[in-house]
Amino acid sequence: MADKRTKLWLIASLFIILLGGGILYSFWYRPSQPHRQTTRVIATTTAITAIMAKLDVKLVAVPTTTQTLPQQYRKLPRVGNHVSINWQNLLAAKPDVVYVDSELADEYQAKLKEQKITMKALDLQTYPQMLKTIKYLGEKYGKQTAAKKLIAQLQIKTVHRKKHPRVLILMGMPGGSFLAMNNKSYLGELVEKAGGKVVGADPHSLYTSPNSEKIAQANPQIVIRLAHAMPTEVEAAFKIAFQADPYNQLIAVKNHHVYDVKAPVFSPTANLQVNKAYSQIKEWVNQVE
Repeated sequence: MADKRTKLWLIASLFIILLGGGILYSFWYRPSQPHRQTTRVIATTTAITAIMAKLDVKLVAVPTTTQTLPQQYRKLPRVGNHVSINWQNLLAAKPDVVYVDSELADEYQAKLKEQKITMKALDLQTYPQMLKTIKYLGEKYGKQTAAKKLIAQLQIKTVHRKKHPRVLILMGMPGGSFLAMNNKSYLGELVEKAGGKVVGADPHSLYTSPNSEKIAQANPQIVIRLAHAMPTEVEAAFKIAFQADPYNQLIAVKNHHVYDVKAPVFSPTANLQVNKAYSQIKEWVNQVE
């Protein structure tokens, strides 16, 4: 009888040990679960939308644009853009967080705060900042692998040259005015990585009104004219301006090294078209080396 009790006690003890071990194993060694996105996210620029698509982040609304949006977002509600925000569609999408370009944050901040909606400003002002933004979003939504892959695809190599062709970068605005971009701007940075030297702009400010005397003195060998919006109107304004001094006397004009560029490949801020933009700039710089 005692032997029988002993056997029962041993069996019960073994069962308790195994059960306890199983519980501990499941607590300490539970397999990692795939990241599940629970927040409702809106992107308000095409550049941010393109990054979200590459990272496979689910969106509930996208910006209104004439550019082609990623396939997975084309049927989503459009929420306008910083020039004309469609607040009705934006609020109807019931977002938890709205991603905006840091340069455009003021257009959204007050209204989103009033509606108790989180706004996150993303810095895409330069190429390095875009890479940091991609890394941040990858970590935020559990898409680190996709983010690392995308960052690797966007790497560009600096070109080292003995001579540095002088490059003037102008950004045209609707209405006929335009601004000179310096070497700290997104396009200026690409020019200098390609071995060019940005001239004719204030080194202390990304965008400044062109100084005719400074431009004439710099006498750029290449001019890049960016149409930020309404490209047909802006390009027509550029052509009129370049018929007068100092532009019509520039060596870039005389040698036909004036290039009109526009979105989506070229932009005042960084985007996923950086490889195409950089390759084109390198080609232009090579022609006058």
